[in-house]
Amino acid sequence: MRFRQHAAAATTALTVLGVALATAPAAHAAGGTAPACIARVVDEMPDGQHVWLENNCGRTMHVKVIVDGWYDSSCLRLANRASRELVLKVGTYRKTVVC
Repeated sequence: MRFRQHAAAATTALTVLGVALATAPAAHAAGGTAPACIARVVDEMPDGQHVWLENNCGRTMHVKVIVDGWYDSSCLRLANRASRELVLKVGTYRKTVVC
């Protein structure tokens, strides 16, 4: 009888731990993917990968470029209709997120 109680308690604890790990956010994710009103163009150039961002959201947005194999950009403030170019000499563009 005691074994069954301990086994049930252990199963419950493992289930709770599994749910907590499954719902934990990624370590470097700043936020959700930036909305479609943030235009993105990524192009390979001789000096590296160029990432162009343009804010067409109707308000100021804060975005961050996530880079595979290198450091992510800082949080960039983009006023409405403003654009920004980043050149990735190392790593590759992964996605743009809000921050």
